[in-house]
Order: sequence, then structure tokens, then C-alpha cells
Amino acid sequence: MVSTLPALILSAAAVVMIVVGLLPRGADAAPNPMRSKKATHTVSIAADGSYTVRMDTQFDLALPTSWTFGGEIYDGFRLPDTESPLPPHLRAEYSQPQGSIDSAPGDSGVDKHLHSVDIGFSTGELDPGLHRGVLDYAVSGAAVPAQTVREENGPEAEDAGGESGVVVYFRPLDRGEVIIESEVPITGVDCEELAPHGQPCGERAGERWTVDGEDLLRDGQSIDAVRITLDADPRELADPVIDP
Repeated sequence: MVSTLPALILSAAAVVMIVVGLLPRGADAAPNPMRSKKATHTVSIAADGSYTVRMDTQFDLALPTSWTFGGEIYDGFRLPDTESPLPPHLRAEYSQPQGSIDSAPGDSGVDKHLHSVDIGFSTGELDPGLHRGVLDYAVSGAAVPAQTVREENGPEAEDAGGESGVVVYFRPLDRGEVIIESEVPITGVDCEELAPHGQPCGERAGERWTVDGEDLLRDGQSIDAVRITLDADPRELADPVIDP
């Protein structure tokens, strides 16, 4: 008599496959608590090249969850230097953090790690629904004379801002709209993928310059910095801290 054992094994395996296929697959990943999120950075630049930032985040939660505003960011801006295998970096200082969630103060701070800073604050568990978080901070040392940038770009570099121009660098903490305002005229804004490679971005709106969040991505990767050129006197700048 022919044994039916192989047939029984095949039948049992088929049943197992059917049962596994019917099981819910959502157990592999936690549900997304976020319905929507919008972030806006407002950069206010002083005549000496220092600036303050207000990061305003509005979001809608579907589930109770904690949240972190801000994040880790590199403290240096790569300067264009085509002659050096180790390009120079302009070092910036981040300070005066202040935060709030739904108008209640948050315990924010700046924590430096070698050549990066972690700036922001975290919340306890938030209820589902609409929330607004605000993070303010100040940045100094993120500006150099425009002549320095042109010299490092080479003799054929485009003259942006004239001999008295100033270049200010800004790196957003989150993807979203960037609104730039300044005490002195803004002559150009570039989204810099990697110095000296950048492309003009954003649009002038009155005395402000607005950069859309989509401009902060190149080929799916975040840009290195927003480079802002001002019609300002470089003699107003403090001596920059530049190292390789």
C-alpha cells in the first residue's frame, strides 16, 4: 500500500501558509502617531551677521505620544576651497535656547558634542489633536566677508554682493519653509548642496526672502546649508573662527 504521509505533510504545510497569509501584517511596525506636520524657520539677521531663529512646528497627533523639538546639527559650515584636500570650516556658536509647547515653557538647552550641537527640548506624552511647539535660539560666528567666499571659489566666481558683501550661513533643524529677514538688504540666497556647489533658491517677498521646504532637498538628500548674501560692510563682522 502506498504511504499517504507525504501527501499529509504537503496538506499541513498548505494550511499553515494560508493561516499565516490571513494574519494581520500591522504587527511588524508601530502605527504612525502623526497625521500632519508643518515646520517654519524664521531667520532674523542683524547687520553684524549674527541672527536669531524661531522654529515653529505645528502638528496633529492621532495617538498619544512624546515629541522632540529641534535636533542635532553640525556646528561648522564648509567653506569653498578648491585647493585644499581638507576644506576649511567656519565654526558657529548656538546659544540662548527657549522653547514652549502649546504656550507652556519647555526646558530647552544646547549640548555640544565635538563638532555638532544638540539643540531643543523634549515633551512628555501629548494627547491626540493639534499642538504647536516653538524653539528660539541665537547663532553667531556664521558669517564671513563675501570676498573670502569669492577668493576660495576661484577668480571666475560670480561677484555676489559686491566688495562690501557679507555671506551668512544657516542650516535648518527640520525640513520646512524658511523665512529670512535682515536689517540690511539681501542680495541673494542659495541652497548649497556642498560648497562651493549651490543653486539660487527661494523668492523675494517684500523685505523678506522665502525658501520652500522642497528647495531644502537635492536628489532626496538634505542640503548642507542656506547661503545668504547681504549688502553689508564686512568690517562689522567679528573675526570668524575657521579651521580645517
